Amino acid sequence: MDDASVRQAAEAHAVATVSGDLKTAGSYLDKSAYSAAGEVMKSMPDPLEASQVTTVEAADEGFDVRIEYSGAGSTTTILSTWQAIDGAPKIVGLQVV
Repeated sequence: MDDASVRQAAEAHAVATVSGDLKTAGSYLDKSAYSAAGEVMKSMPDPLEASQVTTVEAADEGFDVRIEYSGAGSTTTILSTWQAIDGAPKIVGLQVV
């Protein structure tokens, strides 16, 4: 897993989130991130209109990714922690920053 593969996965996750394709967006979540996902979704603009992956940085056990979600005149930044799970980039942690 490298920063390019993580960025590609994060962009696909973000686009799916904005389009309301929660099945695809959720496919990037590891079970360990499920509990935080609901709270994070509540803090996002409604309706969601756009997303942008702003940073992908190597961290101790994976990558930290910041995604800005915007809509309805506001923006929310989400920090997601990604790790390789069964060979694929998956979100293992989420928080609003």
